[in-house]
Amino acid sequence: MRLILSLTLALTAVFSLPSQAADRPNFVWIVSEDNSKHYLDLFDEAGVETPNIAALAEHGVLYPRAFSNSPVCSVARTTLATGCYAPRIGTQFHRRSKSAGLPEGLSLFYGILTKAGYFTTNNSKQDYNTNLPENTWNESSKGAHWRNRPETSQPFFHMQSHTETHESSLHFSQESYENEATTNDPATVTLPPYFPDTPLFRYTYARYLDNIQKIDAIVGDTLAQLEEDGLLEDTFVFYFGDHGGVLPRGKGYVYESGLHVPLVIRVPEKWKHLVSEEIGTEQPGFVSFIDFGPTVLNLAGIEVPQQMDGSPFLGENVNAADVALQNSAFGYADRFDEKYETIRTLRVGDWKYIRSFQPWYPDGLQNNYRYKMLAYREWRELFEAGKLGSDQRQFFDSKPAEMLFDLSADPHEVNDLSSDPAQSSRLREMRNALTKKLKALPDLSLFPESQLYTEAMENPVAFGQKNKDRIGKAIDTANLALLSFGEARDALTEAFTSDDPLQRLWASSSCAAFGSEAEELAEAAMPLLNDSDPIVRVRTAEFLGQIGKTDPRETLIDVINKTDEYVVALIALNAVIYFHDHQDLSYPLKVDALTIESDDREIQNRLGYLRGDWLTSPPKWKKKKSKK
Repeated sequence: MRLILSLTLALTAVFSLPSQAADRPNFVWIVSEDNSKHYLDLFDEAGVETPNIAALAEHGVLYPRAFSNSPVCSVARTTLATGCYAPRIGTQFHRRSKSAGLPEGLSLFYGILTKAGYFTTNNSKQDYNTNLPENTWNESSKGAHWRNRPETSQPFFHMQSHTETHESSLHFSQESYENEATTNDPATVTLPPYFPDTPLFRYTYARYLDNIQKIDAIVGDTLAQLEEDGLLEDTFVFYFGDHGGVLPRGKGYVYESGLHVPLVIRVPEKWKHLVSEEIGTEQPGFVSFIDFGPTVLNLAGIEVPQQMDGSPFLGENVNAADVALQNSAFGYADRFDEKYETIRTLRVGDWKYIRSFQPWYPDGLQNNYRYKMLAYREWRELFEAGKLGSDQRQFFDSKPAEMLFDLSADPHEVNDLSSDPAQSSRLREMRNALTKKLKALPDLSLFPESQLYTEAMENPVAFGQKNKDRIGKAIDTANLALLSFGEARDALTEAFTSDDPLQRLWASSSCAAFGSEAEELAEAAMPLLNDSDPIVRVRTAEFLGQIGKTDPRETLIDVINKTDEYVVALIALNAVIYFHDHQDLSYPLKVDALTIESDDREIQNRLGYLRGDWLTSPPKWKKKKSKK
């Protein structure tokens, strides 16, 4: 009897413990902030040597085609955490105006690991555009570490983010530039062709390569800790960048410099049977941030929620040959701080399609945080002085509504082939593929953020499904901008008088994309300057202001001063800055004309820029609380 009782107690003790380390692999994610693959020689000949990251690759798999889906931290990190496309679940705006409710039954995958018995730690950046569900992390702080788990037998997931490569690391002063030497020689760096070749750009590039090498040392230290603990061959180690960056045209932009991230995964000896790739090789297939969470869950033997958009690329029932056939990636950009522009991308193999829904906005439109960097400001000064070549000035010019790039011949995306007759078939194919994807999501950004703020954020997925047909029709109207004006004219005229404000909004947006080509519709558009929907008024003012038919400031000032919705004001202020700065227009605005009172950081960024004190008296950064 005593023997039976002893066995019963022993078995009860065993099965009440968390999953044993021998039962499931451990995971460590080493994340460097704000760097694309272009800065590591593992991935790009212009990069710097990173011997510790290279050692990961020797004992694992290197992914030369890994993508962050979004080129900015909160959106990319929410994509990582949820395994879902941000425009489908309402997490696409940086910084969030209001937290998005998660789809029913979905948690951040870190919380799924926690529930399954993993000890989960985050050191320490979160930055999600959705509320953090309870019990997501066991620890999330600057002291969080796998060594803090209560039982050394408990499997763990540990994520550590490192700011040495963050954008702010290049917000150095003129004095620092003149007096602090870099380890890497500025004279030997290889600048992309869209940068002006100046001493400041070379110095900035070299200084960033120094930062990459600091990350490499951190990778080495982390591996040494795992080895010291006897855990190295129990643990999958992921190294990756949290999105692209961070020199100008990187972070915040959907070019490869903003989306294409370095990824190396070290495979532990104990668990290499879960990996069908040969150790020490490259996996040529495309993987994206939506896939990272499902991959960890699959390696841990945990079912992947159906609500996730991604798929595992490692683990049982995953064949390396099948992963190698994956050749497409979807990217998205919306609001970054105070700067708006809705852009979607589709890469298929070495072809990249970029669709801008507000193409009249130049990439270089003012974003206060970006322009803290000396190199950014020098680039704009050279543009304004007329000292840039054609490749270098593209950043400050308006652009086509769609662009097409052959990355095999043009890796830096400066030679747009969208108007090349030889590529017309490919252009239509990629346009149609992207349109199909946006309708299938459906993409919530066909609604202005102000409407999502007031109507959608409690349950964005349900809102999208309820309005799927409206979104599809809005996409069709927005895509009229991709036709010749003659083909689009009648449909645009009809949309101006639609009962659906989304139709009126996207008709005006398409006309703004056409610019002077659509001048004959100016009279038909005039009534929309007094539309009941404020964003329709903004888009109409942008169209008519561009072609000189009206002074857009009157409408924009009226919208900003009369609205009690700060997101409406922020959208209108984006248009104000466009007209204020655009060299070919003549609509500067004095901040005294605006009577809006708001403590919102993004509003204050715009007002500070108009006042001229944005560098000397910037608004203090405060984590934006969810607004109900």
